[in-house]
Amino acid sequence: MASDVSICNAALIKLGADTILELTDNNSRARAMNERYAAVRDAELYRRRWRFSLKRAQLPALATAPLSDYANAFQVPDDFLRLTEGGDIRSLSDLSDFRDVCSAPLYSIEGSAILTQLSAPLNIRYIARVTDSGLFHPAFSEALSARLAWELCERITQSDSKRQLATADYKTAIAEAVRAQALEVASTSQADDTWVAGRLS
Repeated sequence: MASDVSICNAALIKLGADTILELTDNNSRARAMNERYAAVRDAELYRRRWRFSLKRAQLPALATAPLSDYANAFQVPDDFLRLTEGGDIRSLSDLSDFRDVCSAPLYSIEGSAILTQLSAPLNIRYIARVTDSGLFHPAFSEALSARLAWELCERITQSDSKRQLATADYKTAIAEAVRAQALEVASTSQADDTWVAGRLS
């Protein structure tokens, strides 16, 4: 089972640097990892749809409605990072060539609220901030360690060649995560043609 320290040590090993005992160790390597670990973890979670970080929630409408464009506002969960397709937020057929007037998008995320015309309760599917490293998929731990190595290579090693190796290592880790089905790959669809309107009318 991975831990924050083991992930950071994996990054240090990739850089050929000495490992640490704790993120609070009094050395430059621990200070660098401690400073950047949470931000890099959250960015990696946000960047892709890691299956272990996908969650669902049912949100009540806020008492105060948006000033314009949308009927309802919903507070996002505390661990919310990014909305993904699912629940009431789904892709619809593109009928833009049949619309006579412009309308607001299905939703807008403004601050910590989702604004939408959809009524309460709002069912959403989202990418969550997972802080317990024991819940990480092994492929995510590997990708995170590679990303940390890339992010901190200059600070720890001052080696451009090692940064290039870290870049390749990260790309390999992501490719392996896809093969291991640790990532939910977005489906691709072809553009709708005008016959769709006839089928829906």
